[in-house]
Amino acid sequence: MYEKSSVSQMFTISKYWFLNYLHSKRFYVLLAITVAISIILMVVIWKFVNAEYLTSNKYIENWATFVAFLVVLAALFFGGDAISSEYGKKTGYFLFPHPIKRWSIFWGKFFASLLASLAVLLLYWGIALGDTYIVKGNVGIEAYYSLGLSLLYLLAILAFTYMFSSFFRNSAVSITIVAILYFFVFEIVNSISMFTGIEPWFSITYAASVMENILKNPYPPHIQQLHGNGMSITIFNAPLSMGIEIMIGYFLISAVIGTLVITYRELK
Repeated sequence: MYEKSSVSQMFTISKYWFLNYLHSKRFYVLLAITVAISIILMVVIWKFVNAEYLTSNKYIENWATFVAFLVVLAALFFGGDAISSEYGKKTGYFLFPHPIKRWSIFWGKFFASLLASLAVLLLYWGIALGDTYIVKGNVGIEAYYSLGLSLLYLLAILAFTYMFSSFFRNSAVSITIVAILYFFVFEIVNSISMFTGIEPWFSITYAASVMENILKNPYPPHIQQLHGNGMSITIFNAPLSMGIEIMIGYFLISAVIGTLVITYRELK
C-alpha cells in the first residue's frame, strides 16, 4: 500500500513540477531558441545546399547535426538545478520531512524535466521532418530511427545531469560543471582518442554520433586509419549497438547513483 502511495506521490510531484515549467520563462526561452535555430538552419540549407542531388536521409542529416546540442541544452535548462536547488535554496527542509519517499521526489522531477525536454526536442524534429518532406517529397525510415535514438540520448543525458545535480548545493555550480563536461571535457576526450588510438567508449557524446550515422548509407566503418605527413590518426565511429549500449548504461548508472544520493544525503 505504501509503495502504491509513493508512486502516486511521484506522479503528483511530476504533474506540478511540469506545470511549474510551463509557467517558467526558461521553458519559453528554450522554445524560442529552438525555433530560432530551426529558422536559421532552414534558411542556410535552402540557400547553400543543393537538395536536388541529395537523398531524403542525406538532406535531414543537416538537421540531425544539431540534435545532440539541443538535447544537452534541454538537459541543462530542465535538469541542471532540479536537485541541487533542494539543498542550495533549502526547499528540501519543507519537502523532505513530509512522508514522501525521496526517490519519489527525484523521479517525479525527472519525468517532469523529461516531458519539458520532449516538447522542445519533438518541436525541432517536427520542423526537420516537415521540411524534409516538403523539399524531398518523402522521409526515410532511418530518420525515425534517428529520432528514436535522440530520445534515448535525452534519457541518458538527463539522468547524467540529474546525478550531478544531486551532488551539489549551488545550482549555478551544478549547471556550470555539467555544461563544461558536455561541451568541453567529453569533446576533448573524443579528440584525443584520434591521436592515441584509444576508443572513447566511455564518452556519452561519442555514443551520440549514432544519431547522425544511422542516416548514412553505408553506415561508417567502426575504425578508420588515416596516415599522412608522418602522422597517424584513428577515427572511431560507434557501431549502432555500441551507441545504444553506452546510452542505456549512462541512463541506468546515473539514475541509480542519483537516486541513492538524494535518498541518503543530509540537508546540512
